[in-house]
Amino acid sequence: MKKMLILLGLSLLVCSLVAEDFMQPAQVAKGGYTQGMRYGVRNMSRDQDPAPEYFFIPNGASEFFTYLSSTHYDYMPFSYNGHNLNKQPETSMPYGYPADGWYVSYMRSETPSVNTDRRAYYSYINSDGTLGQSNSIVSDVYREGYTSLAIDPYTGDPFAAWHATEDNGDYCSWMSYALYHATSSPGSWRVPFILIDNPEMSEPLTGHSDDEFIWPQVWVGPSPLPDHRRVHAYGNNYTGSNYNSLYLYADFDDMDLLTTSDLDWTVKTFPYFDVMNYDDIARVNKDLIVSEVDGKVVFFGSVADSLFAMYSDDYGETFTKYTQQLKQPLDNPAYENSPDSLLFGYNNDGETPSEMFIIPAVQDMSHFNGAFSDYNTKVLWMAGVNYNSQENMDTGWYIPAYLYPKQFTFDTVTGEFSFYDLDIQGLDPADDIMTIGFDLDEDGEVDEYYEDGRPVVVMSYPSWFFAGAYVDGFFHESNNKMVSNGNWLATVWYDGSKLFNAFYEEEGYDGWEEQAELAIIISDDNGATWSDIRYINANPNDAIIDSTGHYDGNYAPELGELEGKLPTEISLGDKLEILSNVPGNYHAKLHFVFMDDLDYGSGAIDILGSITNNSLYYGAIDLEFQEEWINPVSTNDVTVTPNAELLGQNYPNPFNPTTTIAYNMVEDGNVSIEVFNVKGQLVKTLINEHIEAGDHTLVWEGTNNNNHKVSSGIYFYKMKSGNYSSTKKMILMK
Repeated sequence: MKKMLILLGLSLLVCSLVAEDFMQPAQVAKGGYTQGMRYGVRNMSRDQDPAPEYFFIPNGASEFFTYLSSTHYDYMPFSYNGHNLNKQPETSMPYGYPADGWYVSYMRSETPSVNTDRRAYYSYINSDGTLGQSNSIVSDVYREGYTSLAIDPYTGDPFAAWHATEDNGDYCSWMSYALYHATSSPGSWRVPFILIDNPEMSEPLTGHSDDEFIWPQVWVGPSPLPDHRRVHAYGNNYTGSNYNSLYLYADFDDMDLLTTSDLDWTVKTFPYFDVMNYDDIARVNKDLIVSEVDGKVVFFGSVADSLFAMYSDDYGETFTKYTQQLKQPLDNPAYENSPDSLLFGYNNDGETPSEMFIIPAVQDMSHFNGAFSDYNTKVLWMAGVNYNSQENMDTGWYIPAYLYPKQFTFDTVTGEFSFYDLDIQGLDPADDIMTIGFDLDEDGEVDEYYEDGRPVVVMSYPSWFFAGAYVDGFFHESNNKMVSNGNWLATVWYDGSKLFNAFYEEEGYDGWEEQAELAIIISDDNGATWSDIRYINANPNDAIIDSTGHYDGNYAPELGELEGKLPTEISLGDKLEILSNVPGNYHAKLHFVFMDDLDYGSGAIDILGSITNNSLYYGAIDLEFQEEWINPVSTNDVTVTPNAELLGQNYPNPFNPTTTIAYNMVEDGNVSIEVFNVKGQLVKTLINEHIEAGDHTLVWEGTNNNNHKVSSGIYFYKMKSGNYSSTKKMILMK
């Protein structure tokens, strides 16, 4: 096997940045090492499923990609996290208008003046994949950027959020929604309103007068209030680089949308995130996910050397923090027959060998989202780990070269975390040992040495950009997204290993200097195992024709769907669409959007590239799965025996000053009954204890948890016991 020697010139370059509001690296890259890299020896488990078969699906106009719009701003048009591409329900309620399209939001610069001319835009994609319309959400230009989008599953109305500048120059986060359910038109956007007013909204909670919570992300899920949904949003703090968050939610129904309400928002912060940011302890890499059916809301990600989850099972009203350290010791092996020459060198004193660890990636691969699986009991996401020394960690340095993709899982039942080695695998990618690039057989010894005695390190390059000294490319241009439906999942990221080798003029990599590959893996068992990696590229140099006349490279198949394009900044739709679920014919449709970069790099943030007018596209791929899809909303495969059967309507209703609530327990078990106001705020906990089976009643005297009388109005009481949950309305009338 050929051995390649590549010098990574990872200098300490600080780029002169044009734009100001993109996320910045929190640490400084430390390079100068001579690394060994091999491409093409990624160790895949023998019992792993093969790489998924796929083909591009043409739209209703027989085109493989649907042109959406163009933009001169050539960095992250579809935002860092979450989903910008979201599916409507088939029918918009309550009036029954046909829907079933896709909304996508993005930021667009119509001119090369990307520092000022940025707009919040949307496109509506018809159900057959053709373009319905593209237009701005905002009539005026306020340097809008980094949009996100979610769909109300009842009305099909989209909610979009972004940040923009006020007249005084401060950043605020804004929101709008379109009244599709009233007009059956995708373009009926209401006048935007301020979602996060910086710093006025946060200062009472954080005590800091310079907060700017921007890069807003938005989700829509169920509400504890009858006939309502709950919209969730969060923003990260632009002040500093460790990113604490402001979290908001509001309940609404279709009438709230018809009256173009700004909605009544509950606002929270998280002390855990605040300490990390204000005390300058560690960067918080995270995203949020909201379940469609059962009130689960989860922040997930990593901070310092640990994974974390903020978990709520009550629609985001309370959260429990879970953390688990992910810090694996890593040998610092010597050169073969040269014990004083170490692979990772010495500390700055020149005498102490560098003490090495594998830790969550502080910088790179932080542009991720999450997916629920296994009946919403698991949250999965893809991020990365780095090799780094303790001295580097203590002084704020990192080594961008050693970056390895992992799939992480948080189990909402056990509160535990696990991981899976996606690229570069050892004996068992699902065990609790992270793969070491120079010890793939896990025997504690270096697998192989170069002729000069250096240990060979198998490496990954999960980014579409590489330009040598521009190490910020590791951070800015990594992008890894995941989507699920039931037990089926798909994960997509970029692999730049071939362009990496081409940059250093390795033999056999001509023509790869500005060509990365899409890497796609799938799982049909809720993320317990993953397939081999399917690579897809737009490089005709990889279109090798075999003896049967077919391509045996990774070039997009015979029709050359990607030819002439440089696909970057991919973002996935919010759900896999099930196409076929019969034995031997398991297929799902993966929807996605991407930017065709006309000039390699990003002119918007001065990482090479020029300010060109790049195209944005929608596309879809048919993926073949190996095992049956299990409907996540079906109960055929899960037997649930609730220990509660009935929550009765209170009597009298309306009432003054007291009312009685009846409920029944099928068997002994814990039960809670709580009262909420119309804002979704907890008013009174009536009971939270173990109760025997049988019929029971309790009385509410119209008081809150401080035993103060509450005012007249509408209230809701919610019962939870085991898997049973029910909410009913009551009226206090004085």
